[in-house]
Amino acid sequence: VIDPKIGGVIIMGDRGTGKSTTIRAITDLLPEIVVAKDDPFNSHTTNPELMSANILEKFQNHEIIESELKNIPMVDLPLGATEDRVCGTIDIEK
Repeated sequence: VIDPKIGGVIIMGDRGTGKSTTIRAITDLLPEIVVAKDDPFNSHTTNPELMSANILEKFQNHEIIESELKNIPMVDLPLGATEDRVCGTIDIEK
């Protein structure tokens, strides 16, 4: 379960103790989220800070943004994953 304010949650335990199964079960219990329909980035429909460029352009042009309910996605990352490797970085020198 990821909360952007804390950067995520880590679960540790011995092999075979059901860590992955537990997390998958938790995602089934979480409420569905409202996202822009057919948007690969699951953009928010009313908050410009949480919109992809395509949805933001529609929002700024006062176009109707269709929405749909989706389950919160679960992303399984390797232990050494860091924020810059997952999200990418900007090469300032370019």
